[in-house]
Amino acid sequence: MPRSQSRLTWIRYTITIVVCLGVGAVLVWPAFEMLWLAGTDEDFVSRQNRLDQVQWIQTILIAGFLYTWFFFFGATVGSFLNVVIWRMPRGETVVSRPSRCPFCSTQLKWNDNVPVLGWIMLGGRCRTCRLPISPRYPIIEAVVGLIFLLLLQFEVLSGGGNLPGVEAVSLSHARAMLELQFPLLSIYVFHCYLFSLMVCWAMIAWDRSRMPLTLCVLAYGVGFLGPMIWPDLCPVRFADMSLGSVVDAVRLEVFVSVLCGALAGAVWGVLLRACVSRPTSDDASRRLGIPIMMVAVGMYCGWQATFAVAALSMLLSVLIWPLLQRLGRTDFAGGVELSILASSFVFVLSWRFWDQLLGLTDLPQAAVLGATAVLLGLVLRKLTWRPTVDLARFQRAADSTGTDSPELQVLASTGTIPENSQ
Repeated sequence: MPRSQSRLTWIRYTITIVVCLGVGAVLVWPAFEMLWLAGTDEDFVSRQNRLDQVQWIQTILIAGFLYTWFFFFGATVGSFLNVVIWRMPRGETVVSRPSRCPFCSTQLKWNDNVPVLGWIMLGGRCRTCRLPISPRYPIIEAVVGLIFLLLLQFEVLSGGGNLPGVEAVSLSHARAMLELQFPLLSIYVFHCYLFSLMVCWAMIAWDRSRMPLTLCVLAYGVGFLGPMIWPDLCPVRFADMSLGSVVDAVRLEVFVSVLCGALAGAVWGVLLRACVSRPTSDDASRRLGIPIMMVAVGMYCGWQATFAVAALSMLLSVLIWPLLQRLGRTDFAGGVELSILASSFVFVLSWRFWDQLLGLTDLPQAAVLGATAVLLGLVLRKLTWRPTVDLARFQRAADSTGTDSPELQVLASTGTIPENSQ
């Protein structure tokens, strides 16, 4: 047996054993705990110590189950996003057609579609044609799973510890599973939806593909209607406005906040797009992912977020440009979009810190972040600038005047195959 095949077999056995042990521990442990405590004849202190140890082990098992479930739920969403990223720019359906191998078009089995693990179990190759499957698919699945997992920890289990204006009350893992904290869960789902779409936009820009209009409609529609229906989805408002005499003042304030956030995001998107070199002729995205993502950031997080995300994304873009050059990227397609994705995620995880830094109406701090973003954008433009070559200058004069010889016109005609005249 080849060494790679043997290593793959051991990986499969290890994954199977770990999954079986985890599921068995979660299902069998309560019964084992009850029998163990019922059969012991100890004093109260020893019994209490043993009970504390059992509860500690049970807490670890519940936490492991909770984290594993949410990670694989996010990875499953990431698996669907892989389909969206590949098919939607090409105008293909993402619902009715099952997943297939991109080389031999063989329909994948259900166990081959298991997020992350399916690629590992296959050894990164198609089961039928044995051609390599790009590792990008499990990477996107793992990244989306980590996004869902980190948002769970920072927004739900911490009791909204990262959210401004929310009184944080830490939740235990068992309480998070048994009690539905609707305000926190709604914000969690709202942000998971945002970052799922941002992953799609960033990877479509990385592929230099066309930006689908459907994704924009879905993102902006939910970003507008969601806070209007549930105002708690917008914890940071435009400013401290006194609208007590207005009917439904809360939703009016949310409407102004979402609208101003979208406008601020559009302005920053245009500015950041101008900081990158012009797209190449094969780049169908035309750098439109930058303003699209910034508008989404403004709608979902407020106008204050656009200043912080713009500064962080420009700093990250300057830092990753040498790395992209080493990877063989000749232009910065998708680089700014990935930076906006990472910067906005860091912003949401530390939202309370940025809100204390910027405040609701404190414009001097926002002006400092804006100036920093502009300066870093100028640096990025200098780094990514490349001269444009006018190929028309190197064409022959006959091509521009249209005085080609009859022989050349015959060879250039469609479907003409020159034959040997000897």
